[in-house]
Amino acid sequence: MQTRRFLRSLQDYLRVWQSALSQGQPIAILGLVLVVGLVFSTMQIFLKDDKVGVGHLIPAGSMCANQEDMYDAEARRCQMGNKYAYAYLLRHSWVMCAPNMPGAKILRKSEDSFSNFWYHPKDREAVREFYRTCVPTCADDADTYQSSLDMCLMSNDIARVWLQGDGQHCDSNTPGAGAIKRASKRVGDGNFWYKPEMASRVREFYKSCSARCAKGDSTLDSMYCQVRNPMALSFLQQGGSQVVCDDISPGRSAVSRCPDGMYNGLCDGSVYRYRRRRGEEVEAWYTSCMQQPSGGGRQGQRVSRRNRVPPTNL
Repeated sequence: MQTRRFLRSLQDYLRVWQSALSQGQPIAILGLVLVVGLVFSTMQIFLKDDKVGVGHLIPAGSMCANQEDMYDAEARRCQMGNKYAYAYLLRHSWVMCAPNMPGAKILRKSEDSFSNFWYHPKDREAVREFYRTCVPTCADDADTYQSSLDMCLMSNDIARVWLQGDGQHCDSNTPGAGAIKRASKRVGDGNFWYKPEMASRVREFYKSCSARCAKGDSTLDSMYCQVRNPMALSFLQQGGSQVVCDDISPGRSAVSRCPDGMYNGLCDGSVYRYRRRRGEEVEAWYTSCMQQPSGGGRQGQRVSRRNRVPPTNL
């Protein structure tokens, strides 16, 4: 980075000397010679420093706390490479470590001007114990961290429905939405994932999500939505003779018949409603509905009604 800035400044400087040389000024020729000598000496210093910096650090082997750390052969000390401990010591919010461990105190005292952390090989056990206390945190308490993938599993219902393209509302322009899409595509198991270091961005994404009526449904008032899904209505009105839906789904239990006479007579016994805040559950329930197989009967029903959760009057 320093080399690039130096060369950029040098380029601007040489333009000035080129203009002076074109005018035949003797002092310009002498100045150019001095500048070329200075450049040659400076580049040697830059290149020498770069080579020395890389050459000193070698894989840790058994000298340091873990394989992510590097060993400085000249200074005979270890450079911390554990990303969780590093993020914690830099006060990032997406990871937690035990703050008063001896290893943490050793590392804090050894921070250099470039935010690198060092320790002596004799302290590797203390540093290793500190590393073991570090745990990534996810965007929400309901999200779970999977160490095998080094990912957080998303559990936010509204965000999940929106990401599936089935309705609800979230802000598509947030970095958190992009982080979830990229990580989920990489894992490719049909679930929604994100890297722990993106937890703060995902948390902001969650805040942008708001519950709405299920896709295709209409608003009755500021609190309730009306069921408009044709297959769900067929199931609710005809009891599963033509359409079968998951009868023990939380979305099913959210739906109830609208009391007769409400909404200026709109509710006549055939209207069903649910609270707006449960829109994502109802939307998920709609996806379970399918046409009853030919031949009739209830044997084709996807979920038995034996243990059904009765709908609540909301």
